[in-house]
Amino acid sequence: MKFQPHRRRLIQAALAAPFASVLGAQAQTAWPSRPLRFVTQTAAGDAVDLRLREFLKGLTPALNNQALVVDNKPGAGGVLSHQVVINAPADGYTVLLANAAMTIAPSIYRKLSYNPVRDFQPVAFSGLAPIGLAVPAAHPAKTFKDWLAWARTQGTKLNYASIGNGSVSHLYGYQLSEQLGLPATHVPYKGVAPALLDMMGGNVHFIMMDIFNLRGLLTKGDVRLLAVAMDDRFKYTPEVPTFKELGYAGYDRMGWTGYYVRTGTPATVIDQLAHAINALNATPEWAAKREAQWSHWVPMSPRDMAERFKYETEAWGAIARKTGFVAD
Repeated sequence: MKFQPHRRRLIQAALAAPFASVLGAQAQTAWPSRPLRFVTQTAAGDAVDLRLREFLKGLTPALNNQALVVDNKPGAGGVLSHQVVINAPADGYTVLLANAAMTIAPSIYRKLSYNPVRDFQPVAFSGLAPIGLAVPAAHPAKTFKDWLAWARTQGTKLNYASIGNGSVSHLYGYQLSEQLGLPATHVPYKGVAPALLDMMGGNVHFIMMDIFNLRGLLTKGDVRLLAVAMDDRFKYTPEVPTFKELGYAGYDRMGWTGYYVRTGTPATVIDQLAHAINALNATPEWAAKREAQWSHWVPMSPRDMAERFKYETEAWGAIARKTGFVAD
């Protein structure tokens, strides 16, 4: 029996309908098709939060003009922000802006419900700034050598500030004190501002702090930088030596931020998000913004980020265990 032309067309249309429906559904649900949430452990209004909000304004056109919402979850050494992403679907709609706190968490939280290395997938690097040894501008020591000589005269009176127990400033402060043989007391604060204010007021003697947060005070002459933790001198403070130059090893970990999603997020989504973030970071506009903020950026692959993450988790873990500090 031969098919009539009109019957053939009807059958072809019927057979094609399901495929057309699937393709139409895929087009309608192409990522992203709804707002994205960017979770950060920083408090609303601090330097990192403000930079994130500005960056997301420029990122919006590359992500189908979807709303990009900042969700501030400060506290618990970043664990609160990490858990928000872990508890969200692995679909790329919940993105974490992480920092070095995520590499420290496994060593100080014994009951951590997730494994950062296993449960988070790197997407794109955001930026970094070295950690510096800072003292009040009124301090008589002008160089690291002079400061060390002064510190040795303080005995058990010497202390250092941090932005909280288990933070980078805590662990680096401990590392420096131990390496120099200084019996310095750790004084934790709830955030950057109170720690720096008390240091400038002379209530604490020094702090190990990222230069991104020190920049404003350095430019105004309110604090003095004596050494930086990185392999080469920092381009914005060329007069300040590195710990490596001064003969001290183990100061190659810097302050950084990077974008992560839950492991299991589709590779196509990760690639699209990474491309959008890296493309914006590579623009002359954002190169100029970073110049003004003393922030450094280079494109980094997810694989390179993962390797660096694993290395820092092990390195910070070794120091955290020496402090004996446990968060839970």
